[in-house]
Amino acid sequence: MRLTGRGHELVRATHAKTLEFTPDTEITARATCVLAVGVDARPAAPLAGPVRITITVGSESFTLHARANPSWDPRGPMVVRRSPLRLPGTLATHADAAASDLPRPLIAALRAGEPVEVLVEPEPSNEPTVVLFAADPDRPDDAALRAELDAADTVLAEDPEAVRRIGRHDARPGPRTLVVATRDLPGRTVVAELAEAAIETVGLPARLAVAAASPSRGPVTFVPDDADARAVLRSVPIAHRLVLSTSPDRLPALVALAKEHRGTAGGVLAQEHLSPTRIRDGVVAELPSQDTVHVCLDARAGESALDPAVRAAIAGLVADGVPTKTAARALAELTGWPRRRAYEFLLDGPG
Repeated sequence: MRLTGRGHELVRATHAKTLEFTPDTEITARATCVLAVGVDARPAAPLAGPVRITITVGSESFTLHARANPSWDPRGPMVVRRSPLRLPGTLATHADAAASDLPRPLIAALRAGEPVEVLVEPEPSNEPTVVLFAADPDRPDDAALRAELDAADTVLAEDPEAVRRIGRHDARPGPRTLVVATRDLPGRTVVAELAEAAIETVGLPARLAVAAASPSRGPVTFVPDDADARAVLRSVPIAHRLVLSTSPDRLPALVALAKEHRGTAGGVLAQEHLSPTRIRDGVVAELPSQDTVHVCLDARAGESALDPAVRAAIAGLVADGVPTKTAARALAELTGWPRRRAYEFLLDGPG
């Protein structure tokens, strides 16, 4: 994609987190991230995946790398962000440079009002990435889907309508997998990959995105915002994915409660306009905003998975000083486990 425009005498290029190209013809001195005005895009269509962005003004040029936003609207501004937030008007995220990183000679040329050309080109990447795309069956011509199809190496359709929407797509060697669904949450065909790959979601609000991105399966329980989180963590079966919402400052306490009552602090979190990220061993990645955080706690299955009610009952017996053998007998009765296995489980400590 090629963007063309011109510089402006009020270009400052001092913003350390973003840069912007605007279709407006005038700016004020407060526009610290704007580099060019009167910008037009050809072709006017979003891209997806890693991109290389080269800004050229006369004999001066500067190149940065970012991740294109397939939901970008070509009719508005073209913002490139260091952060991962895909806010409205965002052309690309995860940029390795911002306006303040441009060389002084290039900024001087911008202030002189010289013509500006920006090339946004797809760039190869070795990072395994799974894109979970919830396609709207009522939108047959979806620019975001076209962008993702162009960027994908492998495409998986999870229902007949999705097959019809994507048409023919030949797989090619590469790390980017696009999963398209029109009926249910996308992701059921790539569960094994979700634990390790970078996850991007399109067409899903954060509350649904975290459930789709969970590397575990089982029923999903969505917890109302006014519910008692502690009571919910104690009562919902461990085989369920559990989706809760909280504020960033309360998130560490929620993760700790999950570990206490469910024996696991693994899960997925996201905010609106932010792709899901994994919670590993109770460690939460730094969040780019103070918006509500949506969390999907992993479901657990297998021999070591205990429902919270059983875990609480056994923990209560141990806390009351009941001998380990007696507690193991109770655990075996509640779970159907052999007594030896229940005894060894208590010696190791539930986790």
